[in-house]
Amino acid sequence: MRNINIFLFVVLFSSCSTLKIDVIQVGPIFPSHNRDIKLYTDKNQVEKPFGGLAILHSDRFDCSVNLQRKIIDKAKKEAQKLGADGIVYYFDFGERNQDLAYDERCFFSGLAIKFVDVDVLK
Repeated sequence: MRNINIFLFVVLFSSCSTLKIDVIQVGPIFPSHNRDIKLYTDKNQVEKPFGGLAILHSDRFDCSVNLQRKIIDKAKKEAQKLGADGIVYYFDFGERNQDLAYDERCFFSGLAIKFVDVDVLK
């Protein structure tokens, strides 16, 4: 009985994946803030000139709407630490195998951005 309990414990906790965001700095870091981070699914949606601060990337995870929201919240917190104003992101499923059952796993990938004041550059 004890071996079954240990087996169940290992299976349950090894199947749970942690939602972790890797941050790869590609630009300067600004003072952190608690302002809302704007979300964009396409760079053409961004209404102001911007520069990239960091690439944000997750491991593959079960791509439920609930977990997508959680990973976006984590990404927003990381972007706030960098002083970013927004994130241009997407969820990628990679190559799909049509022979497998519909069990979607994806990863989050995004670019933390900072709006540029064009007048300062002149």
